[in-house]
Amino acid sequence: MKRRGKIGFLKKIPLAIKFLFDKEVPLRKKIWLILGLVYVVSPIDLIPAPILFFSALDDMAIVAFILTKLSDDLEEYALEQERKKKEEDIEDKIIEDVDYDIKDNDK
Repeated sequence: MKRRGKIGFLKKIPLAIKFLFDKEVPLRKKIWLILGLVYVVSPIDLIPAPILFFSALDDMAIVAFILTKLSDDLEEYALEQERKKKEEDIEDKIIEDVDYDIKDNDK
């Protein structure tokens, strides 16, 4: 898939959360995100907890890996959300069922 626009790493985090809770996104696209969240919240770590700072590194590495893995899906999702927002803005500006009179100024 050709990349259209790059989304910054930090902007992907809230986008991934929105992506996860969007009912229109199929579960098969969310599976990596779900597995990553399960790993991050689970007490099992690749690096043991007694090594203070380094125990968080594996969680950060998993988050970075998953955001990179889902990068194309998240960018596509962001573009789709932007397109839907533009369509809604246009629909809000359309006026339907208007009564009007035509006056002839030539008489």
